[in-house]
Amino acid sequence: PPPPPSTALVVPALGVDPPGAAPPTPIPGLREVHVSAALLDDFLRVAAANTARGVETCGILAGVLSGGGGAAAASPSSSGVDGGSVFTITTLIIPKQRGTADTVAAEAEEEIFAAQDERGLFPLGWVHTHPAQACFLSSVDVHTQCGYQTMLDEAIAAVMAPRDVTGRRCGLFRLSTPEGLALVRDCPLRGFHAHPRPKSRAGTIYELCGHVYLNPRVGHEVVDLRGV
Repeated sequence: PPPPPSTALVVPALGVDPPGAAPPTPIPGLREVHVSAALLDDFLRVAAANTARGVETCGILAGVLSGGGGAAAASPSSSGVDGGSVFTITTLIIPKQRGTADTVAAEAEEEIFAAQDERGLFPLGWVHTHPAQACFLSSVDVHTQCGYQTMLDEAIAAVMAPRDVTGRRCGLFRLSTPEGLALVRDCPLRGFHAHPRPKSRAGTIYELCGHVYLNPRVGHEVVDLRGV
């Protein structure tokens, strides 16, 4: 089992898209998510060939719920939150995908679902690269995150930006709730477009995660479905 928060490291403010420059703060009601920095490093290695060509790469972050609750407790419709339960990201799934310099989309989603079902995993978020851009969520990215976070409030969006000129190479984000999530969910537009700012929570559509911990004791596997 993962260690208690006192022996893990809260994710620092590594990457933001202004005006969301405030440090991450815990959000009441969210269960902790534990992930190892080694998994994120492995993702960068998987993405290296695409990054060298300036093409984005994506992966699915899947894992388990421990400390009580099970599948029912993981449901966003369940009442209350089991304070003893922790999500642990144990698996990085690399799906078949189509990428460009500023977009990436997973393909063959049935293969992703099968990989998760075979291992009894929850989809806990996603990760993608910005090969030549800063560390932030684009207007397209927030729509992708909306799908994950609608299913599970704890779901995260990890951005790896190895060439960020500020040195902010990694950011772990979520849509602000309820305003940011509702705004994106109700937005009918697709592609790159502007979103209005929410009226509260510092006026940000998304924010740095305050419920994610870098835990060096968490092991992981990489499941590459691309057949390369």
